[in-house]
Amino acid sequence: MTQLKKTFAALALVGFIAGATFVPANDAQAEGDDVAAIILSAAWPGVGEWYNAGFSGGFPLVECILGNICPCVHFASIIDAAAGKTDDGLRFDFWASPN
Repeated sequence: MTQLKKTFAALALVGFIAGATFVPANDAQAEGDDVAAIILSAAWPGVGEWYNAGFSGGFPLVECILGNICPCVHFASIIDAAAGKTDDGLRFDFWASPN
């Protein structure tokens, strides 16, 4: 019985975090809020660019995984989201400024 309560509490927490993250991001999409893209890329690499593209296409799973492994990819994702980029390609010239 205790394990079942822990499972429900974990699912409720995940649901709350997902709702608190993606619902404001969808509301901000209508306003064109760049801060939401930066926050999403800071939380999950690649999601900020996906947000800038209007969530079209698939989830940027490769960039999300690589960004959590390599801090340079994560930082490049944040910079690209701040610049308003919408492409899903990885940027490997980490020390160059975005165009």
